[in-house]
Amino acid sequence: MSDPFETLSGTLDEVWRRLSRGVVEKRAPARHPVMATVGAEGAEARIVVLRQAKRSKNRIEVHSDLRAAKVDELRANPQASLVVWEPRAKLQIRLRVRFEVLEGDAVVPYWQAMPDPARTLYGGTPAPGTPIAQPQDHVAGAKDGAYCVLRGTVVEVETLQLGLPRHRRAVFRAADGWQGAWRAP
Repeated sequence: MSDPFETLSGTLDEVWRRLSRGVVEKRAPARHPVMATVGAEGAEARIVVLRQAKRSKNRIEVHSDLRAAKVDELRANPQASLVVWEPRAKLQIRLRVRFEVLEGDAVVPYWQAMPDPARTLYGGTPAPGTPIAQPQDHVAGAKDGAYCVLRGTVVEVETLQLGLPRHRRAVFRAADGWQGAWRAP
Protein backbone atom coordinates (compact mmCIF):
# COMPACT_ATOMS: atom_id res chain seq x y z
CA MET A 1 0.00 0.00 0.00
CA SER A 2 1.44 3.37 -0.96
CA ASP A 3 1.64 6.28 1.45
CA PRO A 4 -0.68 9.10 0.33
CA PHE A 5 1.37 11.61 2.30
CA GLU A 6 4.43 11.14 0.05
CA THR A 7 3.01 13.54 -2.54
CA LEU A 8 1.20 16.85 -2.36
CA SER A 9 -1.70 15.63 -4.48
CA GLY A 10 -1.99 12.47 -2.40
CA THR A 11 -2.01 14.51 0.79
CA LEU A 12 -4.82 16.79 -0.38
CA ASP A 13 -6.82 13.82 -1.69
CA GLU A 14 -6.44 12.12 1.68
CA VAL A 15 -7.61 15.22 3.57
CA TRP A 16 -10.84 15.42 1.59
CA ARG A 17 -11.36 11.66 1.83
CA ARG A 18 -11.09 11.88 5.62
CA LEU A 19 -13.37 14.92 5.82
CA SER A 20 -15.98 13.17 3.67
CA ARG A 21 -15.73 10.09 5.87
CA GLY A 22 -16.28 12.30 8.92
CA VAL A 23 -19.64 13.40 7.56
CA VAL A 24 -21.00 9.85 7.30
CA GLU A 25 -19.12 7.83 9.93
CA LYS A 26 -19.94 8.68 13.55
CA ARG A 27 -16.61 7.29 14.83
CA ALA A 28 -14.39 9.00 12.26
CA PRO A 29 -12.10 11.59 13.88
CA ALA A 30 -13.07 14.21 11.29
CA ARG A 31 -16.69 13.97 12.49
CA HIS A 32 -15.89 16.23 15.47
CA PRO A 33 -13.39 18.95 14.56
CA VAL A 34 -12.46 21.81 16.85
CA MET A 35 -13.78 25.13 15.53
CA ALA A 36 -11.85 28.24 16.53
CA THR A 37 -13.33 31.71 16.16
CA VAL A 38 -12.55 35.17 17.49
CA GLY A 39 -14.83 36.35 20.30
CA ALA A 40 -15.12 39.55 22.28
CA GLU A 41 -12.54 38.27 24.76
CA GLY A 42 -10.17 36.66 22.27
CA ALA A 43 -9.84 33.17 20.85
CA GLU A 44 -12.78 30.78 21.30
CA ALA A 45 -12.75 27.07 20.51
CA ARG A 46 -15.33 24.32 20.66
CA ILE A 47 -16.09 20.89 19.21
CA VAL A 48 -18.62 20.88 16.38
CA VAL A 49 -20.12 18.17 14.18
CA LEU A 50 -19.10 18.16 10.54
CA ARG A 51 -22.30 17.87 8.49
CA GLN A 52 -20.99 18.37 4.95
CA ALA A 53 -17.66 18.27 3.13
CA LYS A 54 -17.73 18.91 -0.63
CA ARG A 55 -14.35 19.15 -2.27
CA SER A 56 -15.84 20.23 -5.61
CA LYS A 57 -17.14 23.38 -3.92
CA ASN A 58 -14.42 23.76 -1.25
CA ARG A 59 -17.30 23.66 1.20
CA ILE A 60 -17.94 22.40 4.68
CA GLU A 61 -21.03 22.82 6.83
CA VAL A 62 -21.78 22.77 10.53
CA HIS A 63 -25.23 23.15 12.12
CA SER A 64 -25.89 25.37 15.11
CA ASP A 65 -28.45 26.99 17.32
CA LEU A 66 -28.78 30.49 15.90
CA ARG A 67 -28.46 31.92 19.43
CA ALA A 68 -25.04 30.31 20.11
CA ALA A 69 -22.05 32.59 20.65
CA LYS A 70 -20.18 31.13 17.66
CA VAL A 71 -22.88 32.50 15.35
CA ASP A 72 -22.39 36.06 16.62
CA GLU A 73 -18.63 35.58 16.45
CA LEU A 74 -18.81 34.47 12.82
CA ARG A 75 -21.10 37.36 11.92
CA ALA A 76 -18.56 39.77 13.39
CA ASN A 77 -15.58 37.97 11.80
CA PRO A 78 -16.43 35.19 9.33
CA GLN A 79 -12.91 33.75 9.37
CA ALA A 80 -12.43 30.63 11.47
CA SER A 81 -10.30 27.52 11.68
CA LEU A 82 -11.27 23.89 12.05
CA VAL A 83 -8.76 21.37 13.36
CA VAL A 84 -8.97 17.58 13.12
CA TRP A 85 -6.61 15.16 14.82
CA GLU A 86 -6.44 11.68 13.29
CA PRO A 87 -4.58 9.59 15.91
CA ARG A 88 -3.96 6.43 13.86
CA ALA A 89 -2.44 8.39 11.00
CA LYS A 90 -0.80 10.85 13.39
CA LEU A 91 -2.31 13.52 11.18
CA GLN A 92 -3.36 17.06 12.03
CA ILE A 93 -5.62 18.75 9.50
CA ARG A 94 -6.20 22.49 9.84
CA LEU A 95 -8.72 24.25 7.64
CA ARG A 96 -8.96 28.01 7.31
CA VAL A 97 -12.54 28.76 6.44
CA ARG A 98 -14.73 31.76 5.62
CA PHE A 99 -18.23 31.20 6.99
CA GLU A 100 -21.66 32.53 6.18
CA VAL A 101 -24.70 32.01 8.41
CA LEU A 102 -27.70 30.51 6.63
CA GLU A 103 -31.06 30.87 8.34
CA GLY A 104 -34.77 31.27 7.63
CA ASP A 105 -35.96 30.03 4.24
CA ALA A 106 -32.42 28.96 3.30
CA VAL A 107 -32.44 26.21 5.95
CA VAL A 108 -36.01 24.92 5.59
CA PRO A 109 -34.91 21.87 3.54
CA TYR A 110 -32.28 21.00 6.17
CA TRP A 111 -34.83 21.32 8.99
CA GLN A 112 -37.41 19.21 7.16
CA ALA A 113 -34.85 16.45 6.51
CA MET A 114 -33.74 16.32 10.15
CA PRO A 115 -35.17 13.60 12.42
CA ASP A 116 -37.39 14.88 15.26
CA PRO A 117 -34.96 13.89 18.06
CA ALA A 118 -32.17 15.93 16.44
CA ARG A 119 -34.43 18.98 16.15
CA THR A 120 -34.59 19.24 19.94
CA LEU A 121 -30.96 20.37 19.89
CA TYR A 122 -32.04 23.69 18.38
CA GLY A 123 -34.34 25.97 20.31
CA GLY A 124 -34.10 24.94 23.94
CA THR A 125 -34.89 27.32 26.78
CA PRO A 126 -32.93 29.25 27.84
CA ALA A 127 -30.61 29.98 24.91
CA PRO A 128 -27.13 28.39 24.72
CA GLY A 129 -24.63 29.90 27.17
CA THR A 130 -27.29 31.42 29.44
CA PRO A 131 -26.43 30.93 33.14
CA ILE A 132 -28.65 28.36 34.91
CA ALA A 133 -28.66 27.08 38.49
CA GLN A 134 -28.98 23.38 37.66
CA PRO A 135 -28.63 21.30 34.46
CA GLN A 136 -32.34 20.43 34.62
CA ASP A 137 -33.16 24.15 34.32
CA HIS A 138 -32.54 23.81 30.58
CA VAL A 139 -35.50 22.47 28.62
CA ALA A 140 -34.77 21.03 25.19
CA GLY A 141 -37.06 22.16 22.43
CA ALA A 142 -37.34 22.19 18.67
CA LYS A 143 -37.76 25.66 17.19
CA ASP A 144 -37.00 25.95 13.51
CA GLY A 145 -36.33 29.68 13.93
CA ALA A 146 -33.43 28.87 16.27
CA TYR A 147 -31.67 26.63 13.75
CA CYS A 148 -28.98 27.69 11.31
CA VAL A 149 -26.35 26.25 9.02
CA LEU A 150 -22.80 27.57 9.11
CA ARG A 151 -21.60 27.18 5.54
CA GLY A 152 -17.88 27.53 5.12
CA THR A 153 -15.71 28.03 2.10
CA VAL A 154 -12.32 26.43 2.68
CA VAL A 155 -9.55 28.83 1.67
CA GLU A 156 -6.56 26.94 3.07
CA VAL A 157 -5.69 23.41 4.15
CA GLU A 158 -2.61 22.68 6.22
CA THR A 159 -1.51 19.21 7.23
CA LEU A 160 1.09 17.93 9.64
CA GLN A 161 1.69 14.19 9.46
CA LEU A 162 3.93 12.85 12.18
CA GLY A 163 6.05 9.91 11.11
CA LEU A 164 9.39 8.21 10.88
CA PRO A 165 11.92 8.95 9.57
CA ARG A 166 10.45 12.48 9.29
CA HIS A 167 7.37 14.58 9.84
CA ARG A 168 5.69 16.13 6.80
CA ARG A 169 3.85 19.43 6.60
CA ALA A 170 2.02 20.77 3.57
CA VAL A 171 -0.05 23.88 2.82
CA PHE A 172 -2.67 24.20 0.09
CA ARG A 173 -4.45 27.46 -0.81
CA ALA A 174 -7.49 28.11 -2.95
CA ALA A 175 -5.81 31.31 -4.18
CA ASP A 176 -3.10 29.27 -5.96
CA GLY A 177 -5.37 26.56 -7.32
CA TRP A 178 -4.68 24.08 -4.49
CA GLN A 179 -1.28 23.14 -5.97
CA GLY A 180 0.25 22.95 -2.50
CA ALA A 181 3.73 23.35 -1.10
CA TRP A 182 5.82 21.52 1.46
CA ARG A 183 6.72 23.33 4.68
CA ALA A 184 9.20 22.53 7.41
CA PRO A 185 7.42 20.63 10.15
